[in-house]
Amino acid sequence: MRNPLAGYADPVRRPRFIVWTAVGVILLVTVLIGSLAGTSTRWFCNEVCHVVHYDNARQYEASTHSNVSCLACHIPANLDGIRFTAEKAEKLPDVWEVLTNTFHLPLNEASYLALSMPEVQCTQCHSMANRPATPSEGIVIDHAVHSEAGIACAVCHNRVAHAQVEELTLPGNAYYEEFMSMTACYRCHTLTGDSPSEFVATGECAACHTPGFELKPPSHFEPGFYTQYGDSRGHAELANAELEKVAAAEEYWAEVGPKLRDKKPKPISRLLRIPHGEFLDLPPVAAVDECGTCHVRDTFCDGCHTLEMPHPANFTEQHAALGDADPESCALCHNKTGDPALNATSCDQCHHPAGNPRQPWLAQHDDAARATDIRTDCYACHEEIFCSVCHVRGVKPSRY
Repeated sequence: MRNPLAGYADPVRRPRFIVWTAVGVILLVTVLIGSLAGTSTRWFCNEVCHVVHYDNARQYEASTHSNVSCLACHIPANLDGIRFTAEKAEKLPDVWEVLTNTFHLPLNEASYLALSMPEVQCTQCHSMANRPATPSEGIVIDHAVHSEAGIACAVCHNRVAHAQVEELTLPGNAYYEEFMSMTACYRCHTLTGDSPSEFVATGECAACHTPGFELKPPSHFEPGFYTQYGDSRGHAELANAELEKVAAAEEYWAEVGPKLRDKKPKPISRLLRIPHGEFLDLPPVAAVDECGTCHVRDTFCDGCHTLEMPHPANFTEQHAALGDADPESCALCHNKTGDPALNATSCDQCHHPAGNPRQPWLAQHDDAARATDIRTDCYACHEEIFCSVCHVRGVKPSRY
């Protein structure tokens, strides 16, 4: 006789299937939620997963944000559950770089995260409406103006969650620049209207400093920084160091800048439209000439020196004629006697070391010439016929 239940599922097994399916779903959800919760703790970020951030983790522990979850800043704010899970899953490929030690250093090159972090990452905790700003003494900061211009908090406060207090240990890692310095402000602020960034703001002192604030930096009070007709090596060394620093930073930014500008969100973020902020194309702080934050080189420096500074490469071929035409200009730097009356003889301090720069050279050159080797000392600058022009013809010769 044919079994009427043939071809149908065992009625006893059907409830078991439903039960085990439910158990599996519950376990899967539990594991998923537990994984999301566990991997979202600052302990997991710093001690388990992100060993590549060892240097940054130590700096984070020393910061004022050490009790704030890493995800509060590094996961876009106000995500729903689906996009939050997707954002976490998108970072799974990074595990391979950690395990194989192939991650790129320095991390977060050129503070890319700070330059692309939306303001809401900070304002979700810090409300400027009920939290008074407390800038340093003598400083005036209008946060509302910056916010309206699209300058997010981290563009200036880039080190607030990773205080730069520890020595770096990872090979190839590098310190981040401090965006809270006055030099960093001049990535937007300018004395000339020619800003190195897409933003232009005034660079006048009164815009950011209170009356009576000491505007000169400590370096300007160091001995030897500048003394008229005296030791002034300090300001020259500082100016030259700034020019070298700026040139190196511009070369670096020419290489790194295009790569940062072309960075795009990962595929899942683009698909789900997870907001990661827009990159603000601000050059490195080192690309800003610190001297230029107070002085316009074309008018201040060249206006004092009256010629190009530092001297151009072919200056040695021209400087004799320049010295003859305007010895006062040379004396600005080269008369170290303290006596402006000797400006005209300032060249003698280098070219006639056997003489006394405090006395006219013509009256002492005969004794000096007798005490030196004319062929190696005098003829190093003068043609051999130079002496005979005066001694034989009785005509004052040119410098050569």
